[in-house]
Amino acid sequence: MPQIAVVGAGPAGCLAAKQLAAAGRDVTVIEEHQTAGRPAHCAGIVTAETIRMAGFRPDILGTVCAADVVFPDGRRISVERRNPIAYVIDRPALDCRLADQAAEYGAQFLYDERYISSVITPREVRVQTVRGILTADLLIGADGQCSRVAASLRDNAAREYLYGMQVDVLKEPADPYRMVLRLGRELAPGFFSWELPLGDRVRVGLCVTPQYGPPAPYLKKLLTQTGLNSSRVVARYVGKIPMGGRRITHGERTLLIGDAAGQVKPVSGGGLYPIFTAAPLLCRTIDRAYEMSDFSTTVLSLYDRAWKQALGKEFDRGWQLRKLFRRLDDRGLNRAGAMMDTPEIREILDTVDLDRPSDLAKPVLAQKGIKSKLLRLVVSARL
Repeated sequence: MPQIAVVGAGPAGCLAAKQLAAAGRDVTVIEEHQTAGRPAHCAGIVTAETIRMAGFRPDILGTVCAADVVFPDGRRISVERRNPIAYVIDRPALDCRLADQAAEYGAQFLYDERYISSVITPREVRVQTVRGILTADLLIGADGQCSRVAASLRDNAAREYLYGMQVDVLKEPADPYRMVLRLGRELAPGFFSWELPLGDRVRVGLCVTPQYGPPAPYLKKLLTQTGLNSSRVVARYVGKIPMGGRRITHGERTLLIGDAAGQVKPVSGGGLYPIFTAAPLLCRTIDRAYEMSDFSTTVLSLYDRAWKQALGKEFDRGWQLRKLFRRLDDRGLNRAGAMMDTPEIREILDTVDLDRPSDLAKPVLAQKGIKSKLLRLVVSARL
């Protein structure tokens, strides 16, 4: 029997399988689709640091050196650099590359094999799939936002979910190095929309919170407003993002990673940087469990502590920003935009790290008058 069963061949499952197999573990990956990386859900925005952590250069579809944030009243705050702020990568190709690397190290992939449930016994995990039962020492849930493995740990739903939709349209972007983010309840209530340059294409998408209904009508309005509604749609994607984390990411003989673990950046909804941070910590915890021949929650809780020590501060700050953002109506967003629209704060915003955006909070709050303005904004948002 395999030592470790991994559910899901997305980036989290493939990266975990790769690192575990490279360490000599016997790994089997269970994936319900016929290949890794499909269907695609992600916008594909990553930083240079995330690419470095991947260990190889993925296929780059677009390079972002400037970003505009457009507020409901039309105010536009821009961030510009000589060096790239981020890259837009081919996410399905990234997943497939990780799967190939895992297979090269000896991981076995069972495609078109859907996970049903699991039973934990004192000696093993019995994993039920559509085709039978597989037994292992450990189960890793990397099965995404609607993770059945995470649900098996009970009372473990994400704090909230976002519903997203995006399309690739066949039209050259006005600026091949600029992404545009739009705020406001007319276009993307509860989150924001994006336009990403992809060479001869533009990727346009948005997320909304469930109380505002499905994202499709908002995307239609966004395409009309941006003048892209007459361009040919060559690809369409839908997805769901778990926000705010999950209660726990470990259980008896069970660990979670990626969206299944709620390891998602609260400000942007991105998940690749957290995955690349968490995977080595997951493998280290598994090594410790084998050294001790102990796969109990006591030992596996070391994983929770490790990844939260690495990411928890940023996640906590980001979640506080997320909660404030959700309380702001368009008027509040416009006030926030006016607050940020000064030469001093624009200069600070030019240094943004998309993996750790909350690092901007301290220098921004140090600006004269900002704390009092922010306090008035918070108070008015609660009324």
